[in-house]
Amino acid sequence: MPFHVPIDEARKRFPNYTFIKALTASEQKAAFHVQDKNGEDLCLKIVNPNFGLDRVPREVEAMLKVKHPNVVEFVEYSLSVKRDGSLYYIIENFVEGTDLTAELGKPWDHTRAAEFFAALLDGLNELRRANVVHRDLKPSNVRVRADGEPVIIDFGLARHLDLPDITKTGALVGTPLYFAPEQFTGERKYIDHRTDLFAVGILLYSALVGKHPFDAATHDFNALADAIKNSEEYLSDPGFAALPAPWKLVVKKLLSKQREHRFNDAAQAASVVRKAGGLT
Repeated sequence: MPFHVPIDEARKRFPNYTFIKALTASEQKAAFHVQDKNGEDLCLKIVNPNFGLDRVPREVEAMLKVKHPNVVEFVEYSLSVKRDGSLYYIIENFVEGTDLTAELGKPWDHTRAAEFFAALLDGLNELRRANVVHRDLKPSNVRVRADGEPVIIDFGLARHLDLPDITKTGALVGTPLYFAPEQFTGERKYIDHRTDLFAVGILLYSALVGKHPFDAATHDFNALADAIKNSEEYLSDPGFAALPAPWKLVVKKLLSKQREHRFNDAAQAASVVRKAGGLT
């Protein structure tokens, strides 16, 4: 259930900002497009007090480590203390545009797919360099700027590979529709930067073919888990079968069931995507 804060209540809590509109909320945060006193567009996120607040500093640390045009830029993290209670909030740069959800549903031009997903992988590679795994890469966590460039947002479930994990063993973290097989185990030792590459594979397949690769199982959790872990039926889909061979190889490698069979890292994947799309 998304965490909801009425916009009028948010305006009272944060009078120094002009509230433009509410944005898509998550279980962890209510989000708003705001402007500061200088007219700069920002995204203000109010953290759900029932959400594990020990995650918030980790999200901030993850964001502070990364400076890249395809990753959202962090501005401020603070605590608002009022008589009616305290709230943690995060300020990020506002990414003008829409999220990737609005762009999916029909096959993309292959040049456009190469440009977009290579840039997305460039952003992921910066996360890898910072030793951060996003763990929840999905359409609503990828903003599409007005110029068509992707921007990765929402690091609330990010994992620092160089810090102890705060997720309980056995807990499933993320959005199952975009899980890698290893995420269904709930074992943190199996999660690394290649986990995010599987999610990219799902997104790329959705862009090239026009539907989720495991769409037949998306309405049942157990069927979805089984499909992601074991099924390769997506390979026989006519839309996938019609793709040029380089694209099929990219998607199959990204969607490999075993991490070690995927690309070594996002930089390698981005290079192959650019070649598949004829950009290099």
